[in-house]
Amino acid sequence: MLIYYISEQVKRPGALQKKIAVDRRVMNKQLDELVKYGFVDKISFDTKIPKVEYKLTPLGFSLLPIIKDLEQWGENNRAVLEEAFSEKQ
Repeated sequence: MLIYYISEQVKRPGALQKKIAVDRRVMNKQLDELVKYGFVDKISFDTKIPKVEYKLTPLGFSLLPIIKDLEQWGENNRAVLEEAFSEKQ
């Protein structure tokens, strides 16, 4: 989801955290891994209050069609997935 939201111009860590509702440490670890593997670039601004933004690399952009297809698959199979999930509980 981080790749998707960064592609939608959500670039600041605080805004990303609000979108995905996850612990900040977990999100930062995931962002660091995305940077490490070349999916995302981290841009640090040298300002009085430190500012960081993220942007997709060409490799990150290449994942968007796959992410959108997976989202569509989930929507198309929502009823089956919800039924299977409720049976497990």
